[in-house]
Amino acid sequence: MLLRTTLRSRALRPAGFRAVRFTSSAPLIRIEDGTFYKQYPTGDDAATNPPLYPNFNFTLASNKSLASKRQPSLQHWAVIGPSGRTDLLDILRGQHISIPPTARSYPYLLSDEIAAKDPQLRFVGNAIQYIGFSGEGSGAIGGTRGAYLSARYESHREETDWTVEQFLRGQTSLNPMKGEEKGTLHDERLLQEVIIDLHLESLLDMPIANLSNGQTRRARIAKALLKKPELLLLDEPFMGLDPATVRSISGLLHRLAEKSSPRLVLALRPQDKVPEWISHIILVGNAHQVLQQGTKGDIDATLRAWQEMPMKLNRAPKNPEKQKIWSQFHAQIKSGNLDEQLLQDFTLNRTKKSSRHGPAPLGGEVLIEMDGVCVQYGDKAVLGDWQQKVNGETKDGLHWRVRRGQRWAILGANGSGKTTLLSLITSDHPQTYALPIKLFGRSRLPEAGKPGLSIFELQSRLGHSSPEIHAFFPRQLTVREALESAFAETFLSKPTLDHERDLDVSAALRAFKAELDPNASHEEPPEVSTNTKMFPKLDALDGARKSAKSANKYMPLEHEVEYADHITFGQLSTAQQRIVLFLRALIHKPDIVILDEAFSGLTASQRDKCLQFIEHGETPRNSPIPGDIPLRHRGLSEDQALVLISHVKEEIPDSVRYYMRLPSDLGDGAEPVDFRAGMLKDSSVLSDPEIWDLVWSPPKRFVQGSHMATVEQKSELMDNVDVERFGYYTI
Repeated sequence: MLLRTTLRSRALRPAGFRAVRFTSSAPLIRIEDGTFYKQYPTGDDAATNPPLYPNFNFTLASNKSLASKRQPSLQHWAVIGPSGRTDLLDILRGQHISIPPTARSYPYLLSDEIAAKDPQLRFVGNAIQYIGFSGEGSGAIGGTRGAYLSARYESHREETDWTVEQFLRGQTSLNPMKGEEKGTLHDERLLQEVIIDLHLESLLDMPIANLSNGQTRRARIAKALLKKPELLLLDEPFMGLDPATVRSISGLLHRLAEKSSPRLVLALRPQDKVPEWISHIILVGNAHQVLQQGTKGDIDATLRAWQEMPMKLNRAPKNPEKQKIWSQFHAQIKSGNLDEQLLQDFTLNRTKKSSRHGPAPLGGEVLIEMDGVCVQYGDKAVLGDWQQKVNGETKDGLHWRVRRGQRWAILGANGSGKTTLLSLITSDHPQTYALPIKLFGRSRLPEAGKPGLSIFELQSRLGHSSPEIHAFFPRQLTVREALESAFAETFLSKPTLDHERDLDVSAALRAFKAELDPNASHEEPPEVSTNTKMFPKLDALDGARKSAKSANKYMPLEHEVEYADHITFGQLSTAQQRIVLFLRALIHKPDIVILDEAFSGLTASQRDKCLQFIEHGETPRNSPIPGDIPLRHRGLSEDQALVLISHVKEEIPDSVRYYMRLPSDLGDGAEPVDFRAGMLKDSSVLSDPEIWDLVWSPPKRFVQGSHMATVEQKSELMDNVDVERFGYYTI
């Protein structure tokens, strides 16, 4: 029988449809003329919802096949700028609203190569991992830092105090699903490779809460690598790390980038040293604008050209190449995307410091005294496991005194015990009560004829800023409430205020308005005309704010600090939050100011302003003090002591004249450094590269470059001179 062939109609498809199959040469990220918003834009929210990086274009190659002929290697990108870096990384990982929606795409994630590798990587959230280090503490690694500030120092462990190995394996659930009792990680070979590459072998049994900042970073990078992402976004990976750890982590990231497993994009501050292996740079300006993007060599050439450009120039240069750069430079200046402060942040136009800073003050009353302190957990000593010469005798433990008027820098590698030392001063560490420590001449426990020092009295006489406080500080407080909490017993209890304290808070908020108020640059303050017959004349005008244009008008001073009543701590950027905590540590004029990496995350100009506030208060250095402006803050007084921790020499004020170096293993095969304490010569500052290198040098070189200190003129307040008692070294 003859069968008739039946013609079946094909499935209908839209006329413009075609099957798309991306090859492995497709870019990992492609952004074409995209403008981004944190909320969907409407017609009346331009002020509260500004555009992020309008008309942004960016392409991240997936492999070498997309690199240009001139640059055949893989592209390793860094985003550099004073602010807005995190928002740009968020855009790269699919956050924020894209207008138009098709402007942002991830072609490589739709390729057959990804499908064969792991279908779950088609989802952007799996393929692109973000690691931010700006809020080290409880929120930094999923709440594993502990429930409160001193939990990391206690011997008691909760069920949720996971070890590093549990954290890496994903054994962080109290009620795991079936099949996940031993964790969510099932690639044992990859786990062992990551542990070895990141040198985590000795930390596997240690609780996450006990890790130092450098160790925490390595653990978090390891956790991200175990998810096998295609792209790893690292936000300020070198913040708060000592030089040796910076070199170690930079080398690790370089090895990962070379293998393209995973690809990397770093976000750095302008003053951060750009790793040599970075090939491409995005330069970010004000108001979420991209100033330049391209190869590292081209960006360096542009910055050198900008350095030579005057801020005000009416005539363009005759040279065609310089004319093009001049046009771009002044277009950015005119639009506000670039300004003089931002140029300074890019390490340009910096002034040279003077070469003489005066002798180290011997100080007055003893505020902190440690006589043989050693902190141990079982058989493991974390502080004081060395010997010191005291009055010519060799004694065990840490022997140290801090007097009124002295400024100390505590130096040491990550994990050397610096934060543990400060926790003994603040009494966050339980062993404070058992160790030979006196604060303000008194022990924490009662003695014969002396009452014990209560925690509330201690807190009222201390000013403290640290990454740990940053992690636990309440985000719902307004900026003013955050500063006023310095006068309270706890973060959230009611502060004890009066008129003078209100003026102190307002003065600090006014001094840092440009750094804390997002609308400071284009805000028009209300003005009250003084040309009226109904009200008395307002003669008490602020002379510094009075100009020819507003000579007949009165501007209320409190308007300048109204922003602090509306902006909450959580709405601020990380750098702004650090500034608020820095001011909180100084606002109540405590006897002892403790700054533990207080300037990490700040731009160069923000950092320099904070240092100037420490040394000179509201008045810039060498500037005349206006007679008609009452200054509330004039820097630290001779009655206050400063104890500061930093791994960056530029973050140490020149007024610091004493140093203490804790024993540290610098890694990379370098010779370990031993314990040293001493003072600086009149002509020495720790920000000097030569002095900085000397203070970090191994024992033999350190002794060759320093000498034992002597005191020619003894202070009347010092019965036994500490310089001779503890054998200080002068450098």
